[in-house]
Amino acid sequence: MQETKIIQFASDNYVGAHPDIAKIINEAMLTTELPYGQDSYSQKAQLEIQQVFQSDCAVFFIGTGTACNVMALKTMLRSIDAVICSDLAHINGAECGALENFTGSKIFTAKSIDGKINVKAIKEVYNSLNNIHYSKPAAISITQATELGTVYTCEEIKEICNFAHSHNLYVHMDGARLANAAAALNNSLKEMVTDTGVDILSFGATKNGALIAEAAVIFNKKLAKDFNYIQKQSMQLFSKMRIIPAQFIAYLQNDLWLNNAKNANTKCKMIAEGLSHCKNLKILNSVETNQIFIELPITLKDEILKTYYLYVSNENIDKKTCVIRLITSYNTSLNDANKLISDFKSLDYNFSLLNN
Repeated sequence: MQETKIIQFASDNYVGAHPDIAKIINEAMLTTELPYGQDSYSQKAQLEIQQVFQSDCAVFFIGTGTACNVMALKTMLRSIDAVICSDLAHINGAECGALENFTGSKIFTAKSIDGKINVKAIKEVYNSLNNIHYSKPAAISITQATELGTVYTCEEIKEICNFAHSHNLYVHMDGARLANAAAALNNSLKEMVTDTGVDILSFGATKNGALIAEAAVIFNKKLAKDFNYIQKQSMQLFSKMRIIPAQFIAYLQNDLWLNNAKNANTKCKMIAEGLSHCKNLKILNSVETNQIFIELPITLKDEILKTYYLYVSNENIDKKTCVIRLITSYNTSLNDANKLISDFKSLDYNFSLLNN
């Protein structure tokens, strides 16, 4: 049974497909095409991706973000190897050990600041592992936008890539919300990924208006060798593959990806501003993309959750506080944002009256 609470601010995974993407999915399913990625949609989508990144990159279409991350890193890592990533990275904390399970490799985490890792933090981890008793660092993985909704500048990405390549390490980017980062920085995808030196990108569209659409975009072409075999072995070579690349065609044409991300980012900042003067709601993160993290009393959280379904973390029994996450989406409307602001302000005001 469908949840009766307001659920759309819990995650950008909750909303459906953009009408343009739904339309092309239907069109693709009514055609007869070759299977296993030999279809015309795959060929056209690859050209679209190569054009937007302005690179002769190799492109492989995949069903889920976790699968895309694992497969991308599998091209870089042997079982004796390790990847260095943020302590908040999705591959470390929110993918059920998939990387370790499917590659046998190790994850070492670097301390993040506002969700991001820098070369100093990476060096501290890298230098501590110069010993045969530890797995050998072979790659660095960064998330753009980060798990806290913050973004790496192009200069920061380039600095990490330069360090990595000077130490014979590869760089993987988890780009589940890459569009939101590009919109926030007003940078092109080429500037953010191709020009900075990223070796492999997990390019996600699912969170920004697609249905099931991820792509491994490989810029370091030697890493593309045998990726099709990795794809098959990873159970990600679909017979009717065209449903995924078809979505990328609609996603990239007419800047749909950018317009979707801009709407999500704009509505998120509007909500953050609207809640900024609430007495009992403390926004913890720099609101750069489409995520807001709010610390609040547990009892106020309980009142909010009577109407809204949201993810809760960091419950502090001593302080009697917790953190909730708000996420806006490509289709968050002005009315949606205003209703949330009004509801939260009212609950905050009532909570203050009861506790004075």
